[in-house]
Amino acid sequence: MVISLALLFTACMVSSFFEERFLKRDKVILYIIFGIIMILIAGLREVGSVPDTVEYEGMYYGSNAIMQELTEPTFKLFTSILRPMMLGVNALFMTYAFISIVIHLPALWKLSKLPLLTLTIYISYYYMMHEMVQMRAGVAAGLFLWAIYFYVEKKKLMSLACILIGFLFHYSAAAGLVLFLLKDKLPGWQKTILYLIIPVGLVAYIAELDLSLLVPDEFGGDKLTHYRELKDKGLEDELAGWPLRNNILIWINFVLYTASIYYSELLTKHCKYVPIAIKVQAIGFCFLFFAHGVSAVLGNRMNDYFSIATIILWTASVYAFSPRIVSIAISNFISTFRFVSSVIAYALALFFYK
Repeated sequence: MVISLALLFTACMVSSFFEERFLKRDKVILYIIFGIIMILIAGLREVGSVPDTVEYEGMYYGSNAIMQELTEPTFKLFTSILRPMMLGVNALFMTYAFISIVIHLPALWKLSKLPLLTLTIYISYYYMMHEMVQMRAGVAAGLFLWAIYFYVEKKKLMSLACILIGFLFHYSAAAGLVLFLLKDKLPGWQKTILYLIIPVGLVAYIAELDLSLLVPDEFGGDKLTHYRELKDKGLEDELAGWPLRNNILIWINFVLYTASIYYSELLTKHCKYVPIAIKVQAIGFCFLFFAHGVSAVLGNRMNDYFSIATIILWTASVYAFSPRIVSIAISNFISTFRFVSSVIAYALALFFYK
């Protein structure tokens, strides 16, 4: 599987250097081929090859009754269809992979003038995190990309529909409704607030402030209660991922976020989705910092959901440098680092938490 992932990533990265020379037809064909390969890799992965697959197997066969009860209606629907057909858990993996990739690829194409570069960025981290590990959240994240697109295009009903459908795949998608509180402009006073989120948030993170206590129980629901129980019983460590101090990929996102605010006017000229993407990532950081007190799992997972918007920022960042080939090379170097780091991180996670 690792070899397949490495070949896929390398082929997509090399193609991104030449995509502006490709005919649109050839680019579309190549894009579809990459998509088919991505579906096959995610759908055919073995149980135990990446984190969460063992848990999904237990949920699929009903041996993990507690988690099965908390899962979303689409998961229950898929299992109720696939299990009576005597299909193994890979049928479930394939179903989610197909749905998610079919959602992601056209969204990435719509949001970028450099779709192959954007696809390289997506494969380097988010594909492995979502389609290979958190597959229910992966579908919701893809729909959230569409929600961002429709929101900026002033099609708010379509944006709302994407978030509501995403909720059926993963309950965390409900947080995406905060999108409707945002404006696709970035005045100076908002930049100041956005700059402050990281330093203030780091203080809150270290102090482990629990702001979730301000949330009424009827809004927190069973999920929030479940996260609190995991923390109280000391069971969340293996689900929370790497702590912030060791997670260099999040620190890289801090740099991207800060630089995107600074260069926002330039980047917005080339990509009108940048202001919303910055604000969406800011919300993700708020969850990371301020939800950590109640649950590191909750904070990290919600940050993962909102940080899908950084795909827009990473792609737009190539317009901050010239010549273009140099900026693409820098982007691909960072993507390569993210890809290798992700593979190593998941390998270590399997080693320590089996």
